Amino acid sequence: MSQPWTTLFSLNRQVLMARNLADVTQDQADQPPAPRVNSITWILTHLVENRRWLLGTLSRSGERPAAAGPQSLAQLEAAMDETQAALAEAFGAVADWSELRIHPALQTPAPLDQIVGTFLMEEAYHLGQIGTARKLMGLPGAMKAPEVAKV
Repeated sequence: MSQPWTTLFSLNRQVLMARNLADVTQDQADQPPAPRVNSITWILTHLVENRRWLLGTLSRSGERPAAAGPQSLAQLEAAMDETQAALAEAFGAVADWSELRIHPALQTPAPLDQIVGTFLMEEAYHLGQIGTARKLMGLPGAMKAPEVAKV
């Protein structure tokens, strides 16, 4: 049975993340866009750590990465690309998506496909936060519907 996980995580990286980071400078990414709001670099660091945590679940190592120090946008984008390739490989190696494993965040047994789904949804949520951060910084929204030709 073909799984859509590689494509879905790729869409997060290549569409949501790429568009929301367009025209964001390193200085903008490092500064919280509003009081009590995480910076874009904090959000991206969190996403990279979550992807590595998911990889630990897929490989059964259970490893959770140590919190990384501040990184540049280029480093974070490269880390997302690196984890994208590793996720694609790990997804291809799964024999039984319904196999129960311990969800690393919830610490309860769940089918592997549900664990992966929760990571995908959280990632999309946080990429949406980057879109909100753009607007708080005065940048235009990056996710726009295609123009419809008027007849």
